[in-house]
Amino acid sequence: MQKSALRNRNYLLFLAGNTVSLHGLWVYRVALGWHAWQLTQSELWVGVVAFTQFFPILLFAPLFGAFADRFDRKRSTLAINAISTVIMALLAACTASGLIGIYGLCGFSLAQGIAEGAHTPMRLALVPNLVPPEQLQSAMAMNSIAFNVSRFIGPALAGVLIAVFGAAAAFAFNAVSYLPVLVALVCIRVAPLAAPRASRRLGADIAAGLRYAAAHGPVRNLMALVALASLFGRGPLELLPAFAESMFGRGSTGLATLTSAAGAGAVLAGIVLSRGLIELGIPRIALGTAVAGALIAALGLAPSFWSGVAAVTALGFMLTFCGVGAQILLQSLIEDELRGRVSSLWGMLAFGGTAFGGLVAGAAADRFGLASTAVAAGGACVLLAASLARRRRRAAGRRAAVLSSIRTDPGDDTDGRD
Repeated sequence: MQKSALRNRNYLLFLAGNTVSLHGLWVYRVALGWHAWQLTQSELWVGVVAFTQFFPILLFAPLFGAFADRFDRKRSTLAINAISTVIMALLAACTASGLIGIYGLCGFSLAQGIAEGAHTPMRLALVPNLVPPEQLQSAMAMNSIAFNVSRFIGPALAGVLIAVFGAAAAFAFNAVSYLPVLVALVCIRVAPLAAPRASRRLGADIAAGLRYAAAHGPVRNLMALVALASLFGRGPLELLPAFAESMFGRGSTGLATLTSAAGAGAVLAGIVLSRGLIELGIPRIALGTAVAGALIAALGLAPSFWSGVAAVTALGFMLTFCGVGAQILLQSLIEDELRGRVSSLWGMLAFGGTAFGGLVAGAAADRFGLASTAVAAGGACVLLAASLARRRRRAAGRRAAVLSSIRTDPGDDTDGRD
């Protein structure tokens, strides 16, 4: 059983501040989409504003990762959160005064997206510097629990703030939510990062991170599994509104139930991982990815609403187990001087795969139907995960055969009779 990271003062302070900030993040995301709709009454503009939130991490992930390996992670995280506080305070003020239009809202969203994009690899790389190796799994799992709890409470809180005080109050709440993180970062102590090789060019650092991820077999396999789970698992899961309405005929109430079911499964997976109840390894992550694919197909074939709820609950568990489990394994494998760059690639595949998978699944569902799309996506996930696992076993078998032949090479057999 894993040692609990909650016994670690540094991590406990960081988790408390980060949890408050995550609630503010969800309040901001809901308010941003709502305000875009209020300004334009256009689904297109709502989509454009949503895209500006995630575009920077997709485009600049390797650059942000290189920064995380070059600069002091604690000070950089402090600076990024301080910048986010200023951005949100300005957005709240402009919204309250009525000075902001849709173009201005897109500009603020893009600025915050850049800050969040830079923060993601810095945060992922910072956590392993806060805890000893035996507490890493617990720490990463607790982060997942905090994220999935906030995805329920944050939107509900946003609804109250917007209804009573307006979108400006929601943006102001997010600005204030960064303050506990800033206080926590000031109080924690972080092991110093090995001095970066300043003589190297930034482009060379980025290339080194990409080469490392491509050449390191276990890292490469984990990245492939993260991409599969995001593209064929989380991507189709973005179509839950369509499942709730067109497939099950349950409307917004059904959507709330399905969303809650996915979140409950995710929280359960976080608890299991935090307690070390399942031993992690690439074969288990591959199996979990294949099971997630089967669950997506099962959702497409669900004969009733409640069987769909059961499939979504299991899917939320499995996707979180695979995603967070892969992240835990990655953080335990990679060297600290490369941690930011590899973490940024994980974020790019996880977020980018979900965004692209949702886009493709939506287009396919519009053309071929929701059920057929879910079955096809799930089947592809199963087949590709099984293929990757099979290739990994064959490679391991070849290595074992080579080692065995070296040990038994008669040319090395010396019995002293010269």
